[in-house]
Amino acid sequence: MSASKVYDSLIIGGGPGGLSVALGLGRQNRSCLVISHKHFRNDGIEASHAVLGHDHVHPQIILSRARDQIARYQNTSYALAEIISAQKVALPQWRGHEGFKIESREGETWYGKTLALATGVRDLFPSLEGYRENWPRNIYQCLFCDGWERRRSEKAVLCYPELKMQDVKMASMALGQDTTKNKNGTAKVTILTNGPYKSDKVDPALAKQLKAVMARGVKLDQRRVIRLEDTTKENEGLYVHLRDHETGEMEKVFFAFLVHKPNTQLNARNLIEQLGLEITPGMFGDIIETKPMMPATNVPGVYIAGDAGNVLTHVTTALSTGIGAAGGIVHYLNEKDDEDALESIGQGGIPDNRKQIDGTGCSTDT
Repeated sequence: MSASKVYDSLIIGGGPGGLSVALGLGRQNRSCLVISHKHFRNDGIEASHAVLGHDHVHPQIILSRARDQIARYQNTSYALAEIISAQKVALPQWRGHEGFKIESREGETWYGKTLALATGVRDLFPSLEGYRENWPRNIYQCLFCDGWERRRSEKAVLCYPELKMQDVKMASMALGQDTTKNKNGTAKVTILTNGPYKSDKVDPALAKQLKAVMARGVKLDQRRVIRLEDTTKENEGLYVHLRDHETGEMEKVFFAFLVHKPNTQLNARNLIEQLGLEITPGMFGDIIETKPMMPATNVPGVYIAGDAGNVLTHVTTALSTGIGAAGGIVHYLNEKDDEDALESIGQGGIPDNRKQIDGTGCSTDT
């Protein structure tokens, strides 16, 4: 232990959130280690969108640019590994303060004064045949991120397993992307309810919202969604196989894309439990509970960046929470440095050579 390097911060996760933490720490000359693996939540997408300065840029290019810019500060190291253990330990090299020890499946061990989790969440795909094969190329969960490029074509909101308010809100957003209509006056947006819809059986607010989008031209298809089928038509789009609940008749319908927001699950749940971090229910799944602005957890020295601590998951929010976490880490470390400095002088007070400012004496006595 005594010979081991102690980083100012260990960052688990090398996506936008984790790299944003590293960049912030670089600006404050704080050392960090970014540990990541090769798989990211947005694997399979061709471009990121609504990211200022990086709109319509492949996510790997964004990450590569970020690492190049971080390299300027010469404070960040990288490791490719899967972390399986994280715990608080006393750090002799840090005057006995508590820090963190993490271990990888590959048998490596690292120490840090603070810990930033940028481990994100995973999407839980429904048990619908063809869903996984069409994700994310033909199934979009965010219309800020996707949809604009195919906005002129027929698209559908997939209500699976059942109709919810967020589905109707998504239909309203899809309408906003494309105000053109079909010759019969209907919009190029369909809500697939996956079964009969009865307005008297749902929440009045949901019924009202659905009525509003239908008044704007949205179509309602109440047939059962049986399966999804990929298509090579212009390398985009898919067929939705639908079954009439009364006649049993089947039909496949082409859409340029589907809108569906699956539930999520926290990654690295084992580390979260080992550290004793508090979690809270989010709109789509559990998230780690954090304080505002500088996303600290209930465990001193642990900060969260990115999707693991946010209901709103997007590259920009990952960047924002990443720099917020860096700010929290720096303040935490500075407070420890201040404590150590005061302890080092004991009862002797501030040396005289530190009491002069422009030749004018100043008192530090209290």
